[in-house]
Amino acid sequence: MSQLVQPMSLRAFERPPLPRRFCNLDRVVHALEARNLDGIVVTSPQNVFYLTGFNTIAHKSDEPRVCAVILSRDAPEQPIMVVADYYLASFLTQETWVEDIRPFRAVMMALDLPEQKSDVDRFIPKDALGTPWIESARKNYTFEMTSGLKGALRDLKLETGNVAFDDMGFGIRLGLDGVTVSDGYDPMMFARSVKTPTELELLRRSSKLNEAAIHKTIASWQEGITWRDLNLAYATAVAELGGFVRDPGGMVWGHPRGTEETIMLATGFEQTEVSAGTHVMFDCHGTIDMYCWDGGKTWVVGGEPEGEGKNWAQATNAVWETLMSAMRPGAKIKDLQALARDTYRRAGVPDPDRALIFFHGLGLSHMELELMTAAGEKPGGNWTLEEGMVAPIHLLYPGSEHNRSWCEEVVEIRADGGKPMFSWGPEPITG
Repeated sequence: MSQLVQPMSLRAFERPPLPRRFCNLDRVVHALEARNLDGIVVTSPQNVFYLTGFNTIAHKSDEPRVCAVILSRDAPEQPIMVVADYYLASFLTQETWVEDIRPFRAVMMALDLPEQKSDVDRFIPKDALGTPWIESARKNYTFEMTSGLKGALRDLKLETGNVAFDDMGFGIRLGLDGVTVSDGYDPMMFARSVKTPTELELLRRSSKLNEAAIHKTIASWQEGITWRDLNLAYATAVAELGGFVRDPGGMVWGHPRGTEETIMLATGFEQTEVSAGTHVMFDCHGTIDMYCWDGGKTWVVGGEPEGEGKNWAQATNAVWETLMSAMRPGAKIKDLQALARDTYRRAGVPDPDRALIFFHGLGLSHMELELMTAAGEKPGGNWTLEEGMVAPIHLLYPGSEHNRSWCEEVVEIRADGGKPMFSWGPEPITG
């Protein structure tokens, strides 16, 4: 069984500036070519970050967009970024390969005072004046986003043609008479589905942080602690390690008590006790530098799996090992599910059809997959693995609070099989 270990220190998860470019630009261009798109405008925080490394600290929800990246298929190395003026100094710390940054007068600037080109200087440190990209930004300062965006489209020769928007509503509201507004979701998901070396390192770091946070959470357990307490302990551990979770919490699974075997998710309101002997299913979500972590495994509170619980844990371990070998480029999800279910069957579980076995992509989201391919196909859940993808596997054999078995592994797809990103293996954590 997997023993509780001391978590690594906070220093392991410091956040230095990222490389100037870490996106898979070739795949972005390929996606545009395959869909006969002349260019793309991205405004979602994830896609902006993917292309530029820019993380909008003040905008995390469905507020109006404050940044757009415009990329032409014919000139992919010369993209333009249109961004709220108050974010301009951010690029002095987190540099980007996008050299043409065009600020616009945004919400911080007064409506009761006249607009002036010098307004942007309030957001530029004095020692940055004279920097070529800063001087270009000052020259291209506009008084609202739409004019800045239309100017960028004109300069990239995208004022006519077929242009994708990752937010089609944003594109429609621009009122671009000569532009066909197309869907930009799938081209970006195609690009993001296969990770660059930098992305793989960011995902490995995310998984390490999650693993450390789970160990810290387990170490905090004492008699009388409730599920809400445990969820808060996990969130606290994540924050102490430098990561972030979202409201209402980072622990996903609900945990029915007694002999109840219903599959449910947590709500954040659970106040029942986490008692000794309970099989806790850690499936934890969060981010660091925008890259997601996912997963965890079973922890048997204060003990070890017994009886059916031990048998089902061993069966889940066997499925994990089988899938690690089978998760190679070209494998399809339906076939992997069938292989995993057959392994459960051969391991002797009473009803293999009750096992939950599912997969998804992982990166800046828990998706990272096209909904529709360039050929118009809709793979749904039966997508095909490619080398460089990251695909978590989810294995749940349902049972009572004392015998259910759960494991989720984050897997890098390689030519010779899957490589796990957790260090601890599939065995339940005990004690």
